[in-house]
Amino acid sequence: MKRESSCRIPTFFWEYKGHKPPCHDLTEYRLSINGEVQCKGAFTLSELESTFLRVEREQPMYCVNSWRMVRLWSGFRLAHLLEWAKPKPNAPFLRATSLGGYEDTTAIMELLVGDPLLVTHIDGDPLSPERGRPIRLLLPHLYQFKWVKALSSLDIVTQYRPGTWQRVGYTDATILNEPHFDIDSREKVKPEADLFNKSDGT
Repeated sequence: MKRESSCRIPTFFWEYKGHKPPCHDLTEYRLSINGEVQCKGAFTLSELESTFLRVEREQPMYCVNSWRMVRLWSGFRLAHLLEWAKPKPNAPFLRATSLGGYEDTTAIMELLVGDPLLVTHIDGDPLSPERGRPIRLLLPHLYQFKWVKALSSLDIVTQYRPGTWQRVGYTDATILNEPHFDIDSREKVKPEADLFNKSDGT
């Protein structure tokens, strides 16, 4: 049965509460990868499709506001894009920036835990603006404020810089091992045990 990925979320939990999320012209869209890499580039959605293997995964999304939802996500493995770009060894961080300027910087080795994705679809449909059209990060083991929406660029950098949410006080994105409100069942459930046993990207 198909699930409604946005309207089921209570108003209190909307990321864009009080205003509409931005809409972007997909014909002009490019996802760029720059910085300390051997190969730089800018991909249209169709170029991503023709260059990288598409994968699907049913995966929970956890919010720092103590809710979660489980959805079928579809997109491309971040590891494959990094293999293409070939980061230089002196640059251990990846800075993800959205079309609206939201940014987050994380150590690459930390990002690769749990096999993250660059997702374009949710439950078989393209991402809505609320969910991060046209591409967002999916980081299975971290709260969704690290799942940068409407990705504009991925930059491999030498130094850490606090991201948008870190600058207002959210310093730890580790999913807490405590019950979260599940959007579909309307019950509180504990996170999956394997979220706390990840040590590498395998």
